Amino acid sequence: MEGTVIAPIKDLELIKRRYKKARTKADLWISLLEACYHYTVPSRNLFYWTSQYQGAQKNARVWDTTAVEGVRNFVSKIQGGLCPPQQCWFLLEAGVDVPDEHKEEVNLALQELTNKIYHYIRRSNFDLAINECFYDLAIGTGCLICNPGSNDDMPLEFFSVPLARVAIEETVTNALETNFRWWDEIRIEDIKELWPQAVLSPLVQNLYNEDQNATIKDLVEGTIYYPNEKNEKEKYRYVVFFEDQFFVDERMESSPWIVFRWSKVNNEIYGRGPVIDALPSILSLNELARVEMASANFNVSKPYMAYSDGVFNPWTFKLEPNTVIPVAPNSAGQWPIQAFPDTANPQFMQLTSVDLRMQINKLLYADPLGPVTSPQQTATEIALRQRNMAEEIGPPFTRLQPELLTRVLKRVMHILEKKGLISKVRINGKEVQITYKSPLVVAQGQQDVQGFMNWFQVMQSVQGPEAALVNVNPVKFPQWSSQKLGIDPTIITSEQQMEEFYASQSEKAQEQEMMMMEGAQGGTQQPIPANTGPV
Repeated sequence: MEGTVIAPIKDLELIKRRYKKARTKADLWISLLEACYHYTVPSRNLFYWTSQYQGAQKNARVWDTTAVEGVRNFVSKIQGGLCPPQQCWFLLEAGVDVPDEHKEEVNLALQELTNKIYHYIRRSNFDLAINECFYDLAIGTGCLICNPGSNDDMPLEFFSVPLARVAIEETVTNALETNFRWWDEIRIEDIKELWPQAVLSPLVQNLYNEDQNATIKDLVEGTIYYPNEKNEKEKYRYVVFFEDQFFVDERMESSPWIVFRWSKVNNEIYGRGPVIDALPSILSLNELARVEMASANFNVSKPYMAYSDGVFNPWTFKLEPNTVIPVAPNSAGQWPIQAFPDTANPQFMQLTSVDLRMQINKLLYADPLGPVTSPQQTATEIALRQRNMAEEIGPPFTRLQPELLTRVLKRVMHILEKKGLISKVRINGKEVQITYKSPLVVAQGQQDVQGFMNWFQVMQSVQGPEAALVNVNPVKFPQWSSQKLGIDPTIITSEQQMEEFYASQSEKAQEQEMMMMEGAQGGTQQPIPANTGPV
């Protein structure tokens, strides 16, 4: 970790009280979150499954896997829409304070910086860690940690923290800056590897000296935010404590925590994701599937009704194939043994389950426009899918940009600057701003381009094809359209080059016009005939 180690001060009890208060609020969500994880992401359910239960079948009570598959599709679409693997999803550009005549030069320099930053992100484990975080985001809240790597070749390390081991605080501005994490059990050897600067207590050190595989329980890691701290380099306090002693106590300029939410309700800290919205339908479908399986088992292995008399004894006979069952004649003409009638209604169950599955897939954005393998698939339909996805998750996307994407970039740039791998850049929107190139942003840009095309068609119908071109700036349009469609600006002709090109074309057109005029004058000039007088 970064920062300067400082001597432990006598405020550990204050930090422990903040941790217990945050932990108490986190415990209020256990029952709801446990149900969500159990029916949608059972393998990641750690609320009642600690490390001692590794290898247990956590989905034993899941009777229908529609929600499990729906969450998997949701994670795939969100990752592909926000930060697709092996694809640069952001761009540093000149801010509003940069003069227009210098923006192009600044953008080219920032494009090189963008490529360098993404080079280190791509070499890290970001794609793996963020994929795990998006499963938690489907429930409501995702937690990501970005730490410096061990060397300059791999300067970034990302960790996905399960929501079941996190307690968070919210500032007055709804930012998630103070975060705590606890370990049910951790090896002392792992503590020395995770925090080389850690100062172990004498009891823990003696325990390690006796047994290098020894473990301790309830170790707490926390990052506490101090908004009133005037020194920017001491805004965060990073601590690791066990019982009544700090193992690590540092001041930091940047927090390693990146906590983001799908949506939130006022006065609530944790987010509420699409799984919470779909939970009633998920529970109903799971119960319906359970009842249907029980009914099917009842109909296949039916119980039997039988008379008990001296010939037929229901307690001794076995109902097996190729066996003879002795029965006594009945005066009423009924068989002394017969099966129960069918009790299930397959048609009702099928119609109800289809309706519930449609609701779940709709709420999880699993299949907004039908199956992708449809034979009517066209390029227009694909673009429509992307635009439809962008429209549906528009409000959550506006939250994910500042809480996830922007904080990831700022944390990554801070680490790279500390390691001397990039020059210091201040992202404030004035000199340098962030533009996202993720498919969801491009889908929104496609709507702007489509709006322009619709307007241009109207102008063509009113003014004519040639006259309509006068309304479009041929120098500005390529840059504008490339920005909306997420095209790399380095492959686009600059505005200066475009202006020089059109200037040269104008000069050539003028020269050709003059030559044609001179040729026309020379071809029509006739010699003046001699005056011979009237005829």
